[in-house]
Amino acid sequence: MTELVLDNLLKNYTDLIQRVDRHIQRLAKVHKDRLACKKGCDECCRHLSLFPVEAFALSRAFCRLDAPCREKVLGQAELNDRACPLLVDHVCMVYEARPIICRTHGYPLYMEKAGRGVVDFCPKNFTGVKTLDHSDMLDLDRMNTLLTAVNSHFISCFEEGLPDRIPVDQALELCRSL
Repeated sequence: MTELVLDNLLKNYTDLIQRVDRHIQRLAKVHKDRLACKKGCDECCRHLSLFPVEAFALSRAFCRLDAPCREKVLGQAELNDRACPLLVDHVCMVYEARPIICRTHGYPLYMEKAGRGVVDFCPKNFTGVKTLDHSDMLDLDRMNTLLTAVNSHFISCFEEGLPDRIPVDQALELCRSL
């Protein structure tokens, strides 16, 4: 698969990521004094499974790392199935290609549970804040619906089937087939 073909297949995902990033950047600017999330904070980083569209985007970024870094990540993946293997010295090696769950973790997410609106965010963020403006929240159900649609379109472009979810350590290996 050529880079151009993969670019085209990932276009919808890239567009969605840009929308999410604009929201997060706005929040970071407006609430900079209320956010604990920063480089080196990795308490939320876990070994995840991803939609295929996210796995391919992540794998593409992994392929662009230098060989020693790739080897270190692959070695970590073999040693620990709970921590994210992409963390090296508390830094994500593919930060710009991190999945949506990683991009949004810690920020206010709005969701419906048992018919009630619930807002969730990292307890280290927004300390002392009694209320948040609705515009500060990402609607988790809407975002998941959009991501599912983008992923469904991505999967439909492959003749051979792709699994529903791909663990991060297996996503790293996808670049060998690209």
